[in-house]
Amino acid sequence: MYDVIVVGARVAGSPLAMLLARKGYRVLAVDRASFPSDTVSTHYIHQAGLSRLKDWGLLEKVIATGCPPIRHLNFSYTDIALDGFADPIDGIDAVYCPRRTVLDKILIEAAAAAGVEVIERFTVTDLVEHDGRVVGIRGTEGDGTALEFRAPIVIGADGAN
Repeated sequence: MYDVIVVGARVAGSPLAMLLARKGYRVLAVDRASFPSDTVSTHYIHQAGLSRLKDWGLLEKVIATGCPPIRHLNFSYTDIALDGFADPIDGIDAVYCPRRTVLDKILIEAAAAAGVEVIERFTVTDLVEHDGRVVGIRGTEGDGTALEFRAPIVIGADGAN
């Protein structure tokens, strides 16, 4: 039995699971992918997002991967053009665009380090319900083993699914 199950362990699920575990909750995070793995996504992280990574102690890990800082931007759309850069936020004077193979791996490792039990290559096939409430998940591991997990809170952080 867990306090919380998080379905989806990429940029939404891993930080959520990590923060809950840091508060003392027993958390399970599952994802059908294995990490590192790529996904279709923008790689750009706004300064506000980088500020969260800094708060969590993860920004330096992103920077240490060699991801180059970007300190000047050009945006244009029809007759609108922006050239320059935003004022620093929390001392952050650059933005970064890490590949998702890099960022997702850092986030899931931070969740695991916080005490989250992580199961990769797990496909949720059904929700477990009791008295009209979702109280768990059923699914299969990559090798086909069927498993069921229960928690009073189940969070879908798996995007469109």
